[in-house]
Amino acid sequence: MSWNGLERNKLDYILTDLLPVELSELFSFRSFYNFLLEKEQQAALLNLTEKYRKLMASGEKILFHKGWATMPLKYNILKGTGSTREMSVIQPLSALNLFLFMECYQKDILNYFEAKHCFSIRYHKKNTALYYKSKSSKATQYFQLQSKRTGRGAVQQAGNYFRITPFESINSFPDSRIWKLCNFKYRYYATMDYKSCFDSIYTHAYKWIIERNVIDSTDANNSNLFISIDRILQNINGKSSNGLIVGPEFSRMIAEVMLQQIDSEVLLALSCDSIEHEKDYSIFRYVDDIFIFASTQESLDRIINEYKLIGEKYLLHLNELKLTRGETPCVPKSWLEKTRSLSDVIDRIFYTGKKADYDLLPDDKRFLVKSDFIPIDRIKSEIAVIMKEYPNDRRTIVSFLISTMLNNISKRKDGYILFGKEKISKAMLMIDMALFIYAFYPSFDQGRKLISIIVYLDDEINFRSDSDAIKKLKDVINRYSFIFQRGNIFDLCDWFPFFGEYGISLVVEAENALIEKAYTANDPIIWANILLYSKYYEPFARDVENKLEKIIERQILKISNNEVMLHNEFWYILIFHNCPHISTSLRGKMDLIVNELLVAVTPGIHNKPSSMAIKLVCDYLQRQSSSGNKPAESFFNWNNITGISAQITYRTYQRTIFKRYRRNKHSLYASIE
Repeated sequence: MSWNGLERNKLDYILTDLLPVELSELFSFRSFYNFLLEKEQQAALLNLTEKYRKLMASGEKILFHKGWATMPLKYNILKGTGSTREMSVIQPLSALNLFLFMECYQKDILNYFEAKHCFSIRYHKKNTALYYKSKSSKATQYFQLQSKRTGRGAVQQAGNYFRITPFESINSFPDSRIWKLCNFKYRYYATMDYKSCFDSIYTHAYKWIIERNVIDSTDANNSNLFISIDRILQNINGKSSNGLIVGPEFSRMIAEVMLQQIDSEVLLALSCDSIEHEKDYSIFRYVDDIFIFASTQESLDRIINEYKLIGEKYLLHLNELKLTRGETPCVPKSWLEKTRSLSDVIDRIFYTGKKADYDLLPDDKRFLVKSDFIPIDRIKSEIAVIMKEYPNDRRTIVSFLISTMLNNISKRKDGYILFGKEKISKAMLMIDMALFIYAFYPSFDQGRKLISIIVYLDDEINFRSDSDAIKKLKDVINRYSFIFQRGNIFDLCDWFPFFGEYGISLVVEAENALIEKAYTANDPIIWANILLYSKYYEPFARDVENKLEKIIERQILKISNNEVMLHNEFWYILIFHNCPHISTSLRGKMDLIVNELLVAVTPGIHNKPSSMAIKLVCDYLQRQSSSGNKPAESFFNWNNITGISAQITYRTYQRTIFKRYRRNKHSLYASIE
């Protein structure tokens, strides 16, 4: 069957664009997505979609107005040096809300971007480049190129729902031809951004786009895109009108709507004074990072001032502390060249020639990691020096160096052999050096890279079947146990299932510190990860179970019957409703809350769309097998952690999420229409 021109399943949006990347691998909407693909739920979704399209066409009512509000799960990850960024996981009801919003407004948003992207170098277009993986009984094969035909196995699609263009990564822009030419064409440059951009966006400000300077936009069509944006942003963020939630790709898309409006007004103001775009100046904006090139100092000052004035009209303020300006060329920061030099030193540990030349090497030389002496202590000293010299750039330095190691070691998947005779000792050197670098900035994404490095090494070492190798791995990890004692627990969460899969336990001091951090965080996803990790030792597991049962009991007692999903504590039900490691009586109490919620929405099921959506969520939470047990995988996967490290590794490599497709005997589900 040919895949050319296949329209993707619109439910994919729930998987691709609605969850943060920096989230526990054990939490997912994947099982909920599969549930929604079943025939009965497809009919309900079609009914909901048709209702909202009719309401949108009439323009008489504000869409998504009542019953949709939920409270996201908020947590903090490392950002910069010594600071954190608040992230959010939306509830499944909000995922349905956003799916229906995109069903109604996708064309409007994409058309808006096409018309208004005058300065934007990161905006969304329809995505027609699909990727697949096929699974046989023996192995899973991943394809970077589009598969032309598939067998009878499960087919999964990968990629963001929309195509990000023209620059998907901000790091690629300074290396582009556009950047280099602007440094020749213009004499002056400036870089700036908005202060706490997402936190500062006021949802009502979207209505000001259509009625400028009018706070109460009563004359606008009630189903207007900007009025609907205002409403759904409050729905997914606990009814708050202050700020966008950070994490989902959806938030970047909606922020782009506001930021493109500001760009358009800046362009208009400059053109009215005969300051011509691409003649007197060029502006490039990547989300809230703005790069300006100008022929004269006066033009540069005028552009900065216009962004200041117009941004403030929408309650966005330039970050004066991060405004830089000067004469071109705009050169990279000094840390970059030194880091590149250090990266070259690490590169020289590995074979860097062509694969064809590698294949011609004699057997005793055909190794990716050279058999030469590795000056590990000297490399560590140079790393420490650069970290000391540029303390505010540790995040990017650590990312650069660990990526260098991962890019080299990941060649294992291309048919390279990593090590010769001293493979275990060489592997430990690699892991020790990676952990040493990671310790300077143990962020979520660097933790995933480090796990990936170990997985590629495991392809050859096979730690889990070699008692000597796994002991050495455990020892080198515990040598750096201070990372887990001091680190931010949300950035460390993917280590828990990895440790469980590999049978690695931390020292008691680190475990005690993590338990204390979990109490402080009061986050059900963190507690769920710790519970699974504790299973390596029964007394420890029983202690964690007892602590957790008391926490869950206290949390769910706080939930009142009024707007259940607006309680933070409802997240404990979403995570633990099917947990096999807590008592049946406690699970029964959670079931009772879900059942009461279901009863509350049932009377209005035929005329209130939000009630229909809440029923879908409750039906999913109440699923049971023929024996009366709940499935082990719901929003949190309690099933097992076998293969979790490979899943993390592939996610790190691909930076994307797979979607499972169900096949009928004729074709794939391609749309709910």
